[in-house]
Amino acid sequence: MTARELPARATPVSPAEVYLALRLQLAAQMGAPQPRAGVAILVGQMALETGRFKASQNYNLGGIKCSGKWAGCWQHFATLEVLPRAAAEKYMREVPPGATVAIVHDGGDRVTLKFSGRHPVNKFVAFESLDAAIEHHVAFLLGRYRTAVALAMAGSAQAYADELYRLGYYTGDREAYGKSVASLGREYDRTLPPDPTPEAPTSPVVESVSIAASLPAREVQEPRQEPPAPPVAPPLATVALPRIGEPAPLAQVPWFVRFFFWIARLFLRA
Repeated sequence: MTARELPARATPVSPAEVYLALRLQLAAQMGAPQPRAGVAILVGQMALETGRFKASQNYNLGGIKCSGKWAGCWQHFATLEVLPRAAAEKYMREVPPGATVAIVHDGGDRVTLKFSGRHPVNKFVAFESLDAAIEHHVAFLLGRYRTAVALAMAGSAQAYADELYRLGYYTGDREAYGKSVASLGREYDRTLPPDPTPEAPTSPVVESVSIAASLPAREVQEPRQEPPAPPVAPPLATVALPRIGEPAPLAQVPWFVRFFFWIARLFLRA
């Protein structure tokens, strides 16, 4: 974000949006989720500063002014300040070019002044998104006003407002400011949507996978096909050979051949 003066721009937001963003940033920057009632008190104080978030300008949700070290965007818009008479008279005497300072109410010891134009008193921080604004707002509170935040998280809106006053956050009536913060905090604690319930962790599903299925495709090999064995010839009949000196066995001769030779032998003898 380039540091520059932003033109006046209304940025109304809903209390639910602010609550959610504030709760997340408090948990992130404080290291743990914070009590709902305490977060609601901070939402109530921001609502008081912005007319219930309808008068928000460039997402400045806490009426935060620019310090001498501020390096972000800024804006000017009219503001009222209740000051001791001596300080009010000094501001009335020293009005820079392009600015106006007017008395709204003279209460004797306390004087209410209205600052307009380009005066350092009505130079406020400005943002281009709600997330950036909430991140800065929480860091701002946890800087100089950390003790006040601790009182809010303990559930005491009046103690929170008193500590903000003591540390110079605002200059208005301390009792009235505290009552307004407490009332708005109770309202938002009651009406804002409930915090989401964290989901119980589920056990991871363990799948049974075969070793072959877990290997790369090129490593999975089909069973090797062995070539079929050649047919085996039946064993040849073995013929017992005659021993040396023994006559060879006669081959089996069909009966009709033997009969023919017998007849022939009879004729020859006759």
